[in-house]
Amino acid sequence: MNESENTEIKIPDDKVAMTFFRSLRWVNGVYCPQCKSYNIVNRGQQGRVRRYSCKDCKSNFNDFTGTIFHKSRIPMGMMLYILFNINDKTITQLSEETGYSRQCISRLKHLFEKKLLNNEEFYD
Repeated sequence: MNESENTEIKIPDDKVAMTFFRSLRWVNGVYCPQCKSYNIVNRGQQGRVRRYSCKDCKSNFNDFTGTIFHKSRIPMGMMLYILFNINDKTITQLSEETGYSRQCISRLKHLFEKKLLNNEEFYD
């Protein structure tokens, strides 16, 4: 991908994107994904994610634990760009714009559809 291709798209800043993600993920405050307790300790940041420990069940988790992003190494700004454009652009277009493989974009699309769009629990 050359630089001129990337200047046409607007990728959200990764720090802003992570703040946006955290505001959605922890809308009611940070809680333990395992036992649902709000009795947690912030253990600092490692890379782009914050780490936490639950005082009740002693589990450790981070911002991505239990989400579709938990194994992704794609920057959050790029991930949001892909997800916000997945229905308006082809997999090939997104692949060319972002520099990620068609296989990667396709996997994200299917994961997004399976876990969010087609998940009745998400809309309860």
